[in-house]
Amino acid sequence: MRTLSRLRRRKFRFRFHRKKRGDRVSGSARLATMGETLFFGACLLLGAVTLGLIVFWYVLPQWRVNRYFLETTCRVLVEPGVEKREEMETTLYQPTIRYEYAVDHMRYVGDRYDLLDTRYAERDKAEAVSAAFTIDETYPCWYDPLEPGIAVLSRGSLLAYWALLLPVAFLAIGVGGLGYTVWQFSASRERRAAIVQKATGKELFEDASEAGKFPSIPGNADVTNSPGTTLAFRLPIISRAGWHLFAMTLACLIWNVTVAFFLFLAIRKFVTGDADLVFLVAMVPFFASGIWLFVNLGRQFWRSSGIGTTRIEISDHPLRPGMEYDLFIAQTGKMHLENLDVTLLCEEEATYRQGTNTITDTEAVFCEQVFSQSEIIMEPSQPYQEHCRLRIPASGMHSFQGLNNSISWKLSVYACVARRPDHTRHFSVVVVPAVSEGAQA
Repeated sequence: MRTLSRLRRRKFRFRFHRKKRGDRVSGSARLATMGETLFFGACLLLGAVTLGLIVFWYVLPQWRVNRYFLETTCRVLVEPGVEKREEMETTLYQPTIRYEYAVDHMRYVGDRYDLLDTRYAERDKAEAVSAAFTIDETYPCWYDPLEPGIAVLSRGSLLAYWALLLPVAFLAIGVGGLGYTVWQFSASRERRAAIVQKATGKELFEDASEAGKFPSIPGNADVTNSPGTTLAFRLPIISRAGWHLFAMTLACLIWNVTVAFFLFLAIRKFVTGDADLVFLVAMVPFFASGIWLFVNLGRQFWRSSGIGTTRIEISDHPLRPGMEYDLFIAQTGKMHLENLDVTLLCEEEATYRQGTNTITDTEAVFCEQVFSQSEIIMEPSQPYQEHCRLRIPASGMHSFQGLNNSISWKLSVYACVARRPDHTRHFSVVVVPAVSEGAQA
């Protein structure tokens, strides 16, 4: 049997400052709230400023050209060339194309290739644009009907709208995070508990059979709404691995796209001979952080790859002390399991305040092995399946959910996988008080 300490599951909230005292985890709630507010506020500010700049300088001009400018023809007047410009200690090259066009019997002369007056860091790119036009030849152009003197030879690209994804992502993180932080700060503990109960489908003043009899016992709708294929019910898995992997992927994507953009600017300056060494050195820790995020994301994918789904079905639910139930265990995937253990676990959790710290203490009060099997060779086409019996101890405490205390029962499936990290999955069960002999009569 696995040791009790290995099966204990410590739960804690996200904080910038934490202190561990044995099985207790404490932290400063005020400092955590302040840190979260600053982080999400910075994301909101960065997203808003970046969105405004991109829309004003890049997206809006492209949108005006695509939607409002009218098409006509123009004739190139002089031989196209390339003009060298010095801007902010950087050498840029701009294609020069002079052309004339007519609007309402009036002649206009234009020299813009696009509305942004695009300049290129490489001379070859500017020359390639100019080479597409020949003197005395006619080409399509687009002019502003409100100001016919403004015309362009190239319309806006739809790729401009993709540039909005990055600031919008930062805005979403900032708005969502600040909203959640404000709600956590303003709502009382009782209000938060009531919302959680309502979100899980449990009415606050419900007088239905089980909920009316045991108002402090969690509901079992998650189990009774999931019928099994072999036995009556399929147990719900307690897992946040999918959301954790999604959050890591999103954070890694946003961070590395931002770093790649600034790194591209730094490399372009270096290639053109205007290297900014201070900027390059400042980019080193951000680049290293991006690599660290990639490595950790790869580890998470490695841990989850090759490990299939784990399914547990039970013959009845909710459970009662002193009763026995049938269990069906199914594990999929292509792997070599050195050991597969199923353990019945009861945990007691208490949350209390000590000064300015919020402490969550979790203790495993009951642990019993239900099933164990060694040396299992699995193939994708043939999942591992096994039947066993589960008995709730007659002296066991029923499930309980309060504001600061809880007692929860679960089945923990521990798999020792060859050449891969071990993994543990937990399945929640609800235990209600035993039926007395008088009630049965």
